[in-house]
Amino acid sequence: MTGIFLGLLVMWLSFDHVWAEPAVIVMKKTFTSTLRLLAEFAKEPLSRDLREAVTRSYSLREMIDKNFDSVRTFADAIPLEFAASREQDLAWRNRILQAQPQLRLLFLTRIALWKYRARLPGFELPPPVYEALQEFDDESAKVLHSLATRMEGTGKAQQADLQGTFERFEQVVRSHSSGDSGSAATLQLQAFLQLTNRLKDLAISLNEQV
Repeated sequence: MTGIFLGLLVMWLSFDHVWAEPAVIVMKKTFTSTLRLLAEFAKEPLSRDLREAVTRSYSLREMIDKNFDSVRTFADAIPLEFAASREQDLAWRNRILQAQPQLRLLFLTRIALWKYRARLPGFELPPPVYEALQEFDDESAKVLHSLATRMEGTGKAQQADLQGTFERFEQVVRSHSSGDSGSAATLQLQAFLQLTNRLKDLAISLNEQV
C-alpha cells in the first residue's frame, strides 16, 4: 500500500510540477495535431516521385502513431491534477478518449486509400475517378482542419460538405463500374467505393461527436 501511495505521489509531482502546461492542454494540442496531420495525409502523395512519396507517407504515419500514444499518456495524467477546472478537464479527457478509436479507424482507412492515391500497381483508377477522389480527399481534409480549429477556438472553421462531395464522387465511380458486374475492374471499384464510404461515415461521425 505504501509503495502504491509513493508511486502516485511521484506521478502527481511529475505531472503537476514538472510539465509547463496542464495535461489536458497538452492532450488537446496533441489530439488537434493528429487531426491536422491526418488532413495532410489525406492529400498525400503530393510528390510524383514514388520513393519520396513513400518516405513522406511513413513519416506522417509515424508522427500520427506517436500522437495516439501521447494522448493516452496525457489522459492517464489528468486524474492526478486537481485544478479548479478539474471537472471540465475530465470531461475533455472523456470526450477525446471516446473519439480516439474512431480517429484511429479513420487513420487505418486512410492508409488503405493511400495506395489508390499513389496509384500503386493493382490500385490504378480511371482518370475521372482519380480526380473525383482528389476532390473528396480535399473535402475530407477540410473537415479535419475545421474540427481542429473549433477545438482550438483560435479562428473561424471552414465549412465543409463531405456528404455532398461523396455523393458526386459516388456517381463518378458508379458510372465507371456499370459494365460487367463480375469483372475484376468493377469489383475493385466497388471495394474502393465501400472503403471511401466508410471513411466518409467515420469523418462525419467524428465531427459530430467531438
